[in-house]
Amino acid sequence: MTTQNTANFEQIGGWFNVQIVTPEEIISSPKVLTNTNASSIVIEPSDDTLDILPIAENITITETPRTNKHGTYYDIRAQFELNIQTKDIDSYFNNYIHKHVVLIGIKHYGQQKMYGSKLFPLEFTYTNLNGKKLQDGSLIRVSVFGKIPQKPVYIND
Repeated sequence: MTTQNTANFEQIGGWFNVQIVTPEEIISSPKVLTNTNASSIVIEPSDDTLDILPIAENITITETPRTNKHGTYYDIRAQFELNIQTKDIDSYFNNYIHKHVVLIGIKHYGQQKMYGSKLFPLEFTYTNLNGKKLQDGSLIRVSVFGKIPQKPVYIND
């Protein structure tokens, strides 16, 4: 049995950032993902990328395990907001509308967790929200969701 001393670990809450990739961008991946083999995943992002830092306090990712007659599955729900609306961002996100995606959540201390996989991708949608008052501003809310049999895995140490 291995003992893990948690007294010297500090893991602050919340998410720092997210990365969205399509299954086609996953070049190499084990068929059955585990925390042990997930570090061997190779992702090659397309040339059409957009780096945007979402509002960190508004990134939420839940992974609720559920059981049915076929076994355990994971109800994945992720959402984040961008406090800006532009033509470039809208066009970029519109390209994902009819595609499956994989979400990688990145913690403040560098830990990365992958939700979905090449075999079990997630759904993608986004909404432009426009405030009623001047101070409300405008934002884009992105949602990634799905019910998959693949347990989310840590892809780095």
